[in-house]
Amino acid sequence: MANTRSTASNWRLLLTLVLSTAACWLTQPHASAHAAYESSTPEFAEVLSGPPTEISIRFTQELFRREGANGITLTRLEHGNKVRLGEVKIANDDRHVMTVSINEDLEAGRFLVSWTNLSAEDGDTDSGSFPFYVRRSPSATEVAEDRRSAAELLIVYPGDETDQSSEAEAAPRGAPTVVRAESSNRAGLDVGPIVWMVVGIAAGLFLVGALGFHLGRSRSGR
Repeated sequence: MANTRSTASNWRLLLTLVLSTAACWLTQPHASAHAAYESSTPEFAEVLSGPPTEISIRFTQELFRREGANGITLTRLEHGNKVRLGEVKIANDDRHVMTVSINEDLEAGRFLVSWTNLSAEDGDTDSGSFPFYVRRSPSATEVAEDRRSAAELLIVYPGDETDQSSEAEAAPRGAPTVVRAESSNRAGLDVGPIVWMVVGIAAGLFLVGALGFHLGRSRSGR
């Protein structure tokens, strides 16, 4: 009888530990997946006085070298034609950085850099794009499009940092100030962990129920 009570107690303790661990894990902030855009040369929506000879992009995570997994393309948006580029390279001393040489002398215009990558830290893929300009400034319509692109990359559109600082300085003392979070770490619950927690709870309850049924039959047979 003592052994039966001890076994049931051990099962209850195990279930409690599993549920406690799951609850603690879900309440902790988790780093967002993907090697996201951090900065670049040319910079986002930068207006250049002359054509660049190289594109360099820095990401928030290290990149994994796999054939075809990391790439950069450059498009002149006025005509939609692709610009000839060299081989994409990942820096040996800093694997957050991906670079490619430009093999054409760019004419004046608006250009779009598009990229894909593979994170070495979580194995996730990501993609995105950013514009830059050569020997001309963006139109009002292009500025609006670039602002939407910046929002998709979770970065601040160039010049908005100064505007936000000026607004904060002009605000009355004690007035609340809204600050945009740009960190790649986000706290929150994903659907996946919740589903697995529910499955774990159901499995644990099934085991406890099965053990109780078995113990009940054992007692009735004595």
